[in-house]
Amino acid sequence: MRRELATLGLTNPWRVLLAVRNFAKTVWDPTRADIQHGINHLVYEALANAPPEREAEIARQSPRLAALFREGYDPALDPGALERLPDGTLGREYARFIRANQIDPLGNLLALSRPKNLLEYQFWRAYKLHDVMHIVLGCDASVLGEVPIVAYSLGQARSTGVRAPAMALVVLLLHMALRKPEQIKRAVGLAAEWLRRGEETEGYSSHRLEDWMDQPVEAVRERVLAQAA
Repeated sequence: MRRELATLGLTNPWRVLLAVRNFAKTVWDPTRADIQHGINHLVYEALANAPPEREAEIARQSPRLAALFREGYDPALDPGALERLPDGTLGREYARFIRANQIDPLGNLLALSRPKNLLEYQFWRAYKLHDVMHIVLGCDASVLGEVPIVAYSLGQARSTGVRAPAMALVVLLLHMALRKPEQIKRAVGLAAEWLRRGEETEGYSSHRLEDWMDQPVEAVRERVLAQAA
């Protein structure tokens, strides 16, 4: 039990207490950016101290992601430049999405240290590309719209021991059950569907999505959702 808590960054009783409090707050309002950042920072810190065998397991599961990490692949996403792309392209629709929903997609990411191992890099890319995936998967910015993306990420985690998507999905479903019970059936159905699709496809963090910003959304969606070999 103690080892499991440590893998989540819960290394002392005070952190456990804070985590429980933040979990409750996040269940009540998953849009709380300050709490989201606190939880993400906790997970990121745990990844920095993960045992070497976990990194080796990720490398075996996703050699393309490992290759991106060795390359140092991390192109900038400039909303101003992306807004100048044609309508219907991934970059233009992403820029429109974050502007319409007043999202600062990289604000909290920049508060984290640069990734120093493959586990941190995987988390970094998943965080960075989360709002891009709203466009790729065709999900709005509502709490219900988060369910497919989180379930998809959980399916792609496979046997790598990644716990963050599982925690996030629990938060979303509990929020629905407590505050939007009329949506819980739909949310559970979406979670099951996108969990399966995530299991069938390669992790989105391993794709060069930043290089595809000038391509039509439908073309990118087809590439991302192609079944893994």
